[in-house]
Amino acid sequence: MTIDVLIVGGGPAGSYLGYLLAKKGHRVVIIDKATFPREKVCGGGISHKTVELLEFDISPVVHRRMKGAFLTYQNNDTVIKDLGDRTGASVVRSEFDNYLLGKAMEAGAEFRDDTGFVDVHGSPQKLSVTTTTGVYDARYLVGADGVFSQVRAKTFGRDLVTYAPAVEALVYVSPDKLEKIGNRVLLDFGGMPRGYGWIFPKHNHLNVGVFSIYPTRSIQSDFRRFMSWYRILDKPLDVRYLGFSIPWKNTRQVFQRDNILLVGDAAGFAESFYGEGIYFALKSAVIAAKALAASFDRPRDKEFTRLVKAELHADLLYSELNARMFFPIQAFGFYRMVRSQHVNYYFSELIAGGVGHKECFYKTLFTSPYWLFSTQRTPYSGDRF
Repeated sequence: MTIDVLIVGGGPAGSYLGYLLAKKGHRVVIIDKATFPREKVCGGGISHKTVELLEFDISPVVHRRMKGAFLTYQNNDTVIKDLGDRTGASVVRSEFDNYLLGKAMEAGAEFRDDTGFVDVHGSPQKLSVTTTTGVYDARYLVGADGVFSQVRAKTFGRDLVTYAPAVEALVYVSPDKLEKIGNRVLLDFGGMPRGYGWIFPKHNHLNVGVFSIYPTRSIQSDFRRFMSWYRILDKPLDVRYLGFSIPWKNTRQVFQRDNILLVGDAAGFAESFYGEGIYFALKSAVIAAKALAASFDRPRDKEFTRLVKAELHADLLYSELNARMFFPIQAFGFYRMVRSQHVNYYFSELIAGGVGHKECFYKTLFTSPYWLFSTQRTPYSGDRF
């Protein structure tokens, strides 16, 4: 039997796409080389716009509801930004991904673990997909297999996506140190040269990391220096260091080849400023579901590419422009832009999802005389960590 869609990868993009398609009655099979739940390296911060994108409640896997942010520069000066009722969430990816996969299976998607993608052959009418456990005939193949996607490598080439390294640590600390952060994320806009650092609180640990799209001599040294600025990270009960890559750019703007699609990290859908990938993974799943619903009888149709360029491309492009505008002058950017009562709104709204990167870029650019020369500054909170 020919299945409608074979999805390679059971992460957020693959699982949510599986859910959206299966609930419409399409026959969907999700394969993954891992057994779930599996560990996944990620900061695990979920914005309000990401929560709103999902059709179901994720409360069972939320560690904390994030009600705001501490915006700081090397832990010296801190501004508090509250999000009101537009809360985000912190999650652990092994739990979050497994939960999404469960929702896909409840909707009717089939899941095959310990099954890796090997190769694909066929025509736009029907594909023959070879895996480590057998061959599947499918009308569509979707690569949702992460930053080092084998579907992408086999069908689109290895040079399609640009990556940047990130380093994180799971730091287990005492309850009083956890509550020092409370239900806010901490974003340090001087966390590393031409990049930023984060601290996200979970139930019993802090997720700490640094990221930049700019090359660095040693991101490990940058990370150790970042951690040394924070007393709440001193003398941890336990600590685990992890490294990963963030795919922040699709260099050729290619996401589809006939009836083979790429979503999430496999397509290079992570933004450049914060390195956020979960929202774009889920959004690309929504777009893919919409495109496939319109294209099942037209396998050569480029609806997915059209929708990606219409609904996702601008945010990714302008996130890079924002990063290139801000991080080369990050100290000036923090004290003049982040602390500006006017610009602070737009940078903070990026966290909540109230504005997109395009709007943030142009509002910041066009109001530059205001934030360059105005003396109105958001007051410091006095918090140090």
